[in-house]
Amino acid sequence: MRKFTISSLLVIGLSLTHSSFSENTSNVYQSAKRPRALALIGDRYHSPVYIRDGLAPAFLRENVPITFIENVEALNAEALRDYQLLVILRDGMNWPNGYDKEHVKWMTEDQQKAIWEFVNNGGSFLPLHNAQGLYPPGGLYYKLFGGDYGGHPDPALFTVRVEDRNHPATAGVEDYEIYDEQHMVKYYLDRGHQLLRSISRSNKEAA
Repeated sequence: MRKFTISSLLVIGLSLTHSSFSENTSNVYQSAKRPRALALIGDRYHSPVYIRDGLAPAFLRENVPITFIENVEALNAEALRDYQLLVILRDGMNWPNGYDKEHVKWMTEDQQKAIWEFVNNGGSFLPLHNAQGLYPPGGLYYKLFGGDYGGHPDPALFTVRVEDRNHPATAGVEDYEIYDEQHMVKYYLDRGHQLLRSISRSNKEAA
């Protein structure tokens, strides 16, 4: 039986610790110049708690500092100046007079302009899930999507197929299967922009 002294175990431990910390685990940890993200999350049907709990670890792995906000009025041109990425996971509806009253579309023309200029001046935009749902029609916000809101079917199991594997946004992404509620966009732009395609079990396709 091999015997180890406390000092030898300490040396081995320090050696292993040094080895693990000296490895370059990812390029995202090689620079202090990381983009900052602003995320507007949560609506009547989607709790900001589980959205925040789901997104925070993903951004942590990419070493991207992220600020979460739930107040729609906090999204404006001044706020966006401090960030390089805008994330939205919420729909376009608010009920200021109660859920028994008619909803209002909260996004103003100034907010649409702020997002439009943010993206066209080099900012990144990551709309998730229902971020295109029920916003003011015919405005700059929908122009960013290249189409209007197309509703959503019931949740279902479907395959996501990578159509363009050479684009930076899909680098390293493989086809996958997922159970989810798909929010659709009536897409009016050139199909050459398409990165992903969803295919249902019934073999019906959606861009």
